[in-house]
Amino acid sequence: MSGAYASSNDFARDGQGYHQKGKHMMKRMTKALSLTESQQTQIKAINTQAKEQHDVLRESMKKFKEAEKSLLQAEIFDEQAYVALHTSYQDTFAQMALTRAKTKHAIFNVLTAEQQAKWISKMDKRKKDGKRGKRD
Repeated sequence: MSGAYASSNDFARDGQGYHQKGKHMMKRMTKALSLTESQQTQIKAINTQAKEQHDVLRESMKKFKEAEKSLLQAEIFDEQAYVALHTSYQDTFAQMALTRAKTKHAIFNVLTAEQQAKWISKMDKRKKDGKRGKRD
């Protein structure tokens, strides 16, 4: 359940914040993996498609966040109402997770075997160092 909550925060960003995050990620990937111009173009196209899918889900996530906020700010927490709200958005959460996984998969497959190994190593190191979600 906490993963879905974190995901909702990611998708509740305004378009500009989401775009800036992607620009910085692309710069880091290009530098860390020595991406070719062709790879950069392919990854940008993948990210553009992912953004289009994200935009479709944005309205639904705004509605979820508004309803969740109302429940969280109520004088008495209604656990059943929260569970019902969360359950009603499971399809949206699943679609977001699927879109994110497909995007990561597509980007990973643009990389050469050497770049993939380097990226895996870098992600494993970040996970080990407890830097999930933080920038180097």
